[in-house]
Amino acid sequence: MNALYATPVPVVLGLGIALAVAAALSVHVLLTRWFESEDLAEHNDVAGFIIAVAGTLYAVVLGFVTVVVWQQYDGTKERLALETAAVTDTWHTAVGLPSAVRSRLRHDMLDYATLMAHDEWPLMRTGGVSPRGDAVIMDAIDAVGSVHDNDGGTTNAQAVTLNSLDQLHDARLRRVAANTSGLSWLEWAVLVIGGVIVLGLCCIFGVRNVRAHRLMIGCVAAIVASMFVLIFELQFPYRSGMAIDSAPWTGVIGHIRYMDSESAPVHMQM
Repeated sequence: MNALYATPVPVVLGLGIALAVAAALSVHVLLTRWFESEDLAEHNDVAGFIIAVAGTLYAVVLGFVTVVVWQQYDGTKERLALETAAVTDTWHTAVGLPSAVRSRLRHDMLDYATLMAHDEWPLMRTGGVSPRGDAVIMDAIDAVGSVHDNDGGTTNAQAVTLNSLDQLHDARLRRVAANTSGLSWLEWAVLVIGGVIVLGLCCIFGVRNVRAHRLMIGCVAAIVASMFVLIFELQFPYRSGMAIDSAPWTGVIGHIRYMDSESAPVHMQM
């Protein structure tokens, strides 16, 4: 599976369509050898009713699965935005903490963003994850939790920062889970069985123009194969050729380094 995810999406799409069309047309060739077109034409009315029912049921299932996977993919991008925002929020709210804790916390946030961009994202392409990510978050939580100051400003900054770190940890867990929970074997089996049945029913019509019939069968096979490839590419948001890249983390790193540099302006003039 990792080899397929490493293959460019256009190649996977082209291969999927080619195999599906070839298999469907091969079935039709065999059927035309076993049965005369006139024999099949006698049952077109019944076959048409059956394929209408089966096709509608299959279209509903296939469309539902596609929409769910697509929504999960979009939701994953939104959760990544929340994770990167939690890192920058933590870096900023650390301003209200004691100097030593602030320095340690900001170093952890920069370390975390760098770790995500350069270490964890390549590992996620194969379903892996860097254990250092959790260690960095826990170090940041320990640093903020070690503050014991009765000053109201420090206490507020501590509470806000801990909340941001909680959101960061939660977003990370959700991201890791999204990269390991694709469709089950049963869901794939239902999709494949339904597709085979629908294409099989398309082949049992008796049509005078055999070429036109095969063209229609090929079009249906291409549509089904395209939907399969789309679902396959979207089910793991960080693995396929449509994987969510590490650009948001690069932006976080640039933002932190800019804000931490001596050349960053202290006041902005309107």
